[in-house]
Amino acid sequence: MKKLLIFAISLVALSACYDDKGNYDYHELEEVLIDTAGTGMQAEYAIMRYDSLRIAPNIYFEGALVTDESLAPLDYMWTIYSATTGVGANQVIDTIGYHSVLDTVITRTGGAYYVQLAVTNRNDGIRQFFRTMVTVSEIFDGGWMVFYERADRPGYSDLALIYNPWVKSNSTTNRIYENLYSTNNGGEPLPGSPVRCLDIAVSLTSGNNYIGLCTDQTLVGVSENGFERALAFGDFFYQQPDTEAPIWYGQHGGGAVSGYSSEVLINGGSIYTNTYSFSATEGRTTKFGMPKRSEEEAIGELAAWNAEVPNAMNYGVIVYDQTNQCFRYAAYNSSRLERFAAQDATKFGGDMLNNTGMTMLMSDWGKGTSASAALLPHDYSIMAEGTNRYLLVTNFATTAPTDNNICVGKYKLTGKCGGIANATTMAASHVGSFIYYGSGNKVYRYAYDGRGMAKAIWTASSEGEEVTCVRMMKYYHATIYGYGMVPSADNLVHIATWNEQTQQGHLYQYRIDPASGDIKGKACYDYAIPGKVKDMAWKFSMQ
Repeated sequence: MKKLLIFAISLVALSACYDDKGNYDYHELEEVLIDTAGTGMQAEYAIMRYDSLRIAPNIYFEGALVTDESLAPLDYMWTIYSATTGVGANQVIDTIGYHSVLDTVITRTGGAYYVQLAVTNRNDGIRQFFRTMVTVSEIFDGGWMVFYERADRPGYSDLALIYNPWVKSNSTTNRIYENLYSTNNGGEPLPGSPVRCLDIAVSLTSGNNYIGLCTDQTLVGVSENGFERALAFGDFFYQQPDTEAPIWYGQHGGGAVSGYSSEVLINGGSIYTNTYSFSATEGRTTKFGMPKRSEEEAIGELAAWNAEVPNAMNYGVIVYDQTNQCFRYAAYNSSRLERFAAQDATKFGGDMLNNTGMTMLMSDWGKGTSASAALLPHDYSIMAEGTNRYLLVTNFATTAPTDNNICVGKYKLTGKCGGIANATTMAASHVGSFIYYGSGNKVYRYAYDGRGMAKAIWTASSEGEEVTCVRMMKYYHATIYGYGMVPSADNLVHIATWNEQTQQGHLYQYRIDPASGDIKGKACYDYAIPGKVKDMAWKFSMQ
């Protein structure tokens, strides 16, 4: 037993002294260090959506600062992913950079995110990581929408948002965000030429509404905050029509809290409505039903228009039949299109609802005759009778289809309004007795109550600019309007121009006297627009 123990100890000693003659190569690991000290980097970042984010750490390789990425065998990859976990969290990881310094625009929707850098040594595959927190805030809770045909993609439409103290309450910044639709929908703009952009306020709760973007080829609904497409054309219908050729998208009704409103779509010669009940909290739950029909006579070609702020309990929709030169209506919750009661023909030389003898060129809602004009606007339509132009004023806000005094005004514009024969756009005041119209490179104001001459109040400063769209700062929704939620209500005019030679659009914003329509001073906001503007509208905001 003693001999056995001595033998075991001897084996251990021999093993400890054994010289391994194997062929082995040993290398020290190449050190990669991501250093944030002294770089000015923040522990956390808070930015607005679509702001640029720049993060520039120092990268060391083998103890030396990397000043030229090509001199070190390193690969860089920046990623962004949600810091929120659990059910419903978006865990998509996006790659946002391939250099040691991150300098990119962040397009993620509002929320908390991790931004991470991975540095990989190509020689050994070992990675080093750096991570920081970034909080993204939404900026799209208000502003002025600009709907235009892309200069670089004729036949395609895109959307911009203007954000400044005049159009966004409590704003201290002045910015324009271009190509928002394409940026948030795979890089592709919307097919077709712009017809209408409209923020449908179904609910006072943010996130329950959507923005309708209508071109002459399609209609889509995009989210309020992210402009991601939420509704394709077919999603608007219980039964999608065979034809996808809209000429108009609008709303119907004043949006009273206890009342009803409707979406209106004129598509392929048919009229569709979607009636909904305004809610403080609930979103859109209904769709377009079957098209309206006339059992008495054929419906002719329809104007790109509907009366947007009539009494919603008296009317379901009001349109204009260009072929038969008459207004038509469907009663609330009715599918039948009908003619109005005969109007007093002694007032304006004929029945100005059922046989106008005129073609509607353009129209807008504006001032009513009631003391509560904000809630009871009228419709102002520029009409053509041969070479003559007229302003036709109708009141659908306080009338019923059986009334014989719905037409309340008819003013001859020819001979009083310069450039009226070539007018391309108009806007009616909500508080003053005037309209604006754009013709050539000028914007004119016509005070119809005074029945004097129109006045050119604005002329483009650059050669080749033509006015393509004029809009005032107002919103159809009576409750939102009445509570003072619309910034600069009735105090702004927006003028969009297009230069065919330079292929450049512009948007000008001016403060005005709401009573007279005169422009106040020379101060304005001026934005370059990457296309031809066809429509503009305020984006709903609770703030």
